[in-house]
Amino acid sequence: MADDILEYWLALAREIGAKLNIEEFDTSSEMWSWDNFGEAIGTLRNRLGIGEVKVDILGYEVDLKTGETYDRLRNQSANPSKLIPHLYYYTKAKDEGISGEWVKFNSLSGSWACRFSYDEQDVNALAEAFSKDSAKAAEAMKKIGATPADYGDMAFEISFLPMVKVLLVYEDADEEFPASVRLLYDKNSIYYLPHEMLGNISWILVSRVFAAV
Repeated sequence: MADDILEYWLALAREIGAKLNIEEFDTSSEMWSWDNFGEAIGTLRNRLGIGEVKVDILGYEVDLKTGETYDRLRNQSANPSKLIPHLYYYTKAKDEGISGEWVKFNSLSGSWACRFSYDEQDVNALAEAFSKDSAKAAEAMKKIGATPADYGDMAFEISFLPMVKVLLVYEDADEEFPASVRLLYDKNSIYYLPHEMLGNISWILVSRVFAAV
């Protein structure tokens, strides 16, 4: 079953592997270093919705020239290695614009081949936080740059990157079902990041919400 965008990202991953000889690196963070990818990431300046100096990702401020990263939530410097893959692949985006249509991860084009890239348990961890103190959870969402949206009992739209939009929807518990949280993606997000990068947005997002709380 062919899927052009899936093949596009897979070909790029193979290209990275061949160029860097990934077997030489002991850890993924060692491979995804600013030394290896900083020059390419610098090309994002004034492109794809990103400014001249830095990019803000859920409260991480990454300097596009040096890679120095500041964690605004913890008021300290941070290692950018977990964000570098997203930023690098974003430089290779096929700019299709924002669709405005929210879909589940498994409805994204090509996700049939990468279904294990997304773990629903990550976002489920937020249900208790919203149930326990919805006002506090809402404030935490705002701290990471989320804006309220009119879905479910409470929802927030988040720009992980300017053209990578996700929607977090909270449903309160009722007589039949426990409280739940869903993470939806703008349908065109797949043109800006590959499946694996979109899938792990869930745990990055959850960790940032708890840091903000």
